[in-house]
Amino acid sequence: MNEKEIILKRYNRQELLQQYNKYDLDIKKVRKLQVGDESKIHKPLFWRNDVINAWCISGAVGTCQDIKFGCENGYWIGIYDTEYYGRRFHCYCTAWGGMCSFKFEEFFKSKDIENINDLNTQIKLLENLNTLIDEGILLLPEKT
Repeated sequence: MNEKEIILKRYNRQELLQQYNKYDLDIKKVRKLQVGDESKIHKPLFWRNDVINAWCISGAVGTCQDIKFGCENGYWIGIYDTEYYGRRFHCYCTAWGGMCSFKFEEFFKSKDIENINDLNTQIKLLENLNTLIDEGILLLPEKT
């Protein structure tokens, strides 16, 4: 059995969604999140990037060995001071030490998970998004 088969056998998508996807998000919905309570956008939850004028949350996902050899995944969440490409909130995920984008449209789909770092990247992204929505920093798009 390869790593992907082991992961898919061990983790059930529905259970992962129930445990981590509190707001039934997919990437389409994530892209539509709006900035809410700006008074909560500060350290220590965020770090400031004055080069791009944004408050950021980021993290590496993987073992010390993954990081040492440049094969970790990562995630980045940014809230810009002004609109950037038509919106203030942006996020993305990377793989292989930042050399590749890690793109997916729905959380925990087997076709998008090649290894444990892929799974943990989606979990970490959702945990952070849940916190930002819980705190009112990000707002869900209004249903139309």
